Amino acid sequence: MNPKIEKWTKYEFWSFWLFYAPLTPWFIYKIIKSGAPAYFCSANPGIKWGGFMNYSKIDLINQIDKQYIPKTFFYSSYNLEQFPLDFPFIIKPNIGERGIGVELIRNKFDFKNYLALHDNSDLILQEYINYPLEFGVFYVRLPKETKGKIISITAKNFLTIIGDGKHSLKELIENNLRAFYRKEYLFDRYKNDLNLILGKGQELMIEPIGNHNRGTTFLDGTNLKTSILEDKIDTIVQKINGFFYGRIDLKAKNLEDFQNGKFVILEINGANSEATHIYDPNFNLIKAYKEVLKHLNYQYKIAIQNHELGEQWTDWKLLAKEIFSRYKS
Repeated sequence: MNPKIEKWTKYEFWSFWLFYAPLTPWFIYKIIKSGAPAYFCSANPGIKWGGFMNYSKIDLINQIDKQYIPKTFFYSSYNLEQFPLDFPFIIKPNIGERGIGVELIRNKFDFKNYLALHDNSDLILQEYINYPLEFGVFYVRLPKETKGKIISITAKNFLTIIGDGKHSLKELIENNLRAFYRKEYLFDRYKNDLNLILGKGQELMIEPIGNHNRGTTFLDGTNLKTSILEDKIDTIVQKINGFFYGRIDLKAKNLEDFQNGKFVILEINGANSEATHIYDPNFNLIKAYKEVLKHLNYQYKIAIQNHELGEQWTDWKLLAKEIFSRYKS
């Protein structure tokens, strides 16, 4: 099937706004019921806007015990004279979402190109953790309860091209739905290898960033949850000030380590976190919406309990002003 046609037959490739538009009546109902248009910001009162937008990733990373995170450096401004890490390493904006601006830097040439294309301020440099498994663990804790829990897990398969012994890398990218919409980026990234013909069954991982917008396949891994994993996540994130709802992105050497709470945390996401396991190709649209509503109902309950415990509602006019300012720029 033509990738342009196939995109519209699978909701996992729809735009964010198209997918969430049918939930508008639900959001309106919750706003009316709570009396707070920005109630969701109260899900994580310790984070700017609750982690809905424009919040600092480094502030969250710095609250995690160093044994659970990669070597991480933050720069309010950056120049090419600073190399705190060996290549390769990850670079990303301190304030960002959906994988935008996240890159694996393999050498000085990559680094120079990155700084030429991106603002060199407010950047995070992070040791590249070359573990084969990456997960998004969705955590919630009701403020009136002492223990949190995992309500979903997303397993990630990085964008990989499989050769057939006939077609070039360029042709394989053009015919791969997950690669097709990033083909210009990938053509540039692999410009010296586009005529390469992979052997039949030969695999080439062409995108090491585990984000859906970068071609990663998201799978429902909720059945992988263990009590050990849940306890470890709960212990770690309860040290983050005012954090009750969000997704923890992490890597592990193998499945056994993951389930036994041995992992490296890449970042923490707040109120804007998606229940990304819904993009499992085996899900249908109805099941996906049921899962989304389950997660959003937790968000609502958490916000209400925080308010009952004394947290003030966020001034929606201030939030609206910041949203307008962001999209205006």
